[in-house]
Amino acid sequence: MNTPLLPNYTPLKNQLLLLLIALALFSTNSFGQCTNCTSTLSGTSLLPNGKIVEAGEVFCINSGGHLKRGLVIKNGGTVCNNGTISCHIDIKEGGSLINNGTIDSEFIYHRGGTFINNGFIESQDMFVDDANFNNYNLVNIYKITIQINDTINAFNNAGVLSSTIFQSIQTQHYDSVYLRYDIINSGEMYVSEKLQNSSRVDFENSGKLFIGDAFYVQDSSYYYFNANFQHSTHATFKNTGQMEVAGNFMNYGDFYTECMIPVGGNMTSSGSITGPLANSCGGFNIAGHSYFVGYLGADYSYIDICDAGSPNGGFDQQATEEIGPHVTFCSCNNDCGPIEVFEDFEGTNHYSLYPNPLSETSVLKFYNPVASFHTLVIYDMYGRVAKTQQGVFGDQLTINKEGLKRGIYFFKIASTYNIKATGKLMVN
Repeated sequence: MNTPLLPNYTPLKNQLLLLLIALALFSTNSFGQCTNCTSTLSGTSLLPNGKIVEAGEVFCINSGGHLKRGLVIKNGGTVCNNGTISCHIDIKEGGSLINNGTIDSEFIYHRGGTFINNGFIESQDMFVDDANFNNYNLVNIYKITIQINDTINAFNNAGVLSSTIFQSIQTQHYDSVYLRYDIINSGEMYVSEKLQNSSRVDFENSGKLFIGDAFYVQDSSYYYFNANFQHSTHATFKNTGQMEVAGNFMNYGDFYTECMIPVGGNMTSSGSITGPLANSCGGFNIAGHSYFVGYLGADYSYIDICDAGSPNGGFDQQATEEIGPHVTFCSCNNDCGPIEVFEDFEGTNHYSLYPNPLSETSVLKFYNPVASFHTLVIYDMYGRVAKTQQGVFGDQLTINKEGLKRGIYFFKIASTYNIKATGKLMVN
């Protein structure tokens, strides 16, 4: 379905962009099947010491299963979840977790092994240490930290990922810039406060990436940075998709873009900025102030700087090492956005919702001919989960007003493997 783009950026734009989280239509392209199970959980588990899965074990959680104590996976053990995990998770070296259901965990420690998400993850904190992570569906985690040591790994988002803080750090005793960590976004990614790349990160965005403008101060043990997007020295960034930074943009590394990126705050660059070498252009639309110290289009690429605060549309301040001959000011029309905003899908998404607006209760009907397991997730205008309802096996369910304040919401009804319906819900 082709959805219309907003013609201009407005104050409501930042809020509406969050619909990417609620309404993105991704069908899973990589499924881990629960086979060769050595043990199975079909009900609720309250093991006093949690569950430890080791070498040779394949622990399967069925659609009605619910693990409520700590989970440790190590030494080649495998967990395949089609149900619900609501406990601390520790994936150690050699362990594997394949999530086709729901994970609602306060803390996820992923330090080796394999972690594949085909379902839904909600967590306060996720720490990735020398490990690979692949998301093909929906992730909502407050803070994601990637620690880079002495191995080559990747963080791959091909689904919809929402985070307040997304940061990568490296240990002090591994300083080599030649050991790289790949962060790949081919899906939709929203970071509301800060995205920070360490000097050993290669970040590639071919999907949709939005970074918010919330004020952020790091812990006292770290340096203070007042930038919502911070790209470190020796880090590389390649943008071939849709990208927007609503707040401040700071670049110390190598940054490549094939299109114009809106920056809602100030922009500083002491690194290198390049773009296409022919037949196109890239650059930045800057609403605040700009300060350029490094290299700009020095490889003869086509880069455009459009600064709203500068009389000629160029720099506010600049002491660049080198400006290439193809650098222009406010003349590039290669716009990557605004990022798409989804409208109401009623009539095209095979569902009905009545009454809408909701006063006390509404009935949602959708296509589910084989009575498969579905989950309803309702989001507010800020992309936060306002309500969930699991265990929907029929083709209709009742939504009640409890827990929902007056306003506009967005919902998603999804099975383990695909999203059946998305739309807008109004509450009186």
